[in-house]
Amino acid sequence: MQAQWEVEQKFVVEDVVPFRNNLAAHGFEWVSSEDNSDIYFRHPCRDLKATDEAFRLRTVNDRCCVTYKGKRLPGPVKTRPEIELDVCLADRESWLDMLQHLGFRPLPAVNKRRHNFAKKEDAEDEPSKIHVTIDEVHLLGNFAELELIVSQKSHLDLAAVHIQQLASSLGLVTVQPRSYLSLVLEKLGVE
Repeated sequence: MQAQWEVEQKFVVEDVVPFRNNLAAHGFEWVSSEDNSDIYFRHPCRDLKATDEAFRLRTVNDRCCVTYKGKRLPGPVKTRPEIELDVCLADRESWLDMLQHLGFRPLPAVNKRRHNFAKKEDAEDEPSKIHVTIDEVHLLGNFAELELIVSQKSHLDLAAVHIQQLASSLGLVTVQPRSYLSLVLEKLGVE
């Protein structure tokens, strides 16, 4: 599997309707909507929060995947290595059972309705293929995520610049640096 990095920045969205209109004015169109349920796990032998890593089982509509997110690289935009593997939806419960038998402890689920947007004319240049989502996160509210998946490490800085420029042109100002998981755990009073 080829290495890949997730380069993203998340913003609070107070009013979704004007933001959607602004996306359309900037050439983004709605692609799809999906229901996400993410179950993150505590590792049995190390503190993933302390090492700035994450391991989750994600269910999206009728499909499933497991994802490992590595330690964030320094910089104003969240950049980290990511490995994602598809899981048969029919095996989801078996994966949950197996991980728990291995000592992984599931945390409360992060549930969201995600609306995906992409540029009408995606350029061939990898760093310009920014995807935008509007997330309606249960218990938390609305957020916009600007994300690039980059396969060449030499593109990381350019990807971060593209994300920051697009955020500025879309009028996004309130960065939310914390993960949905940490926000949900805080809301629920879970340590």
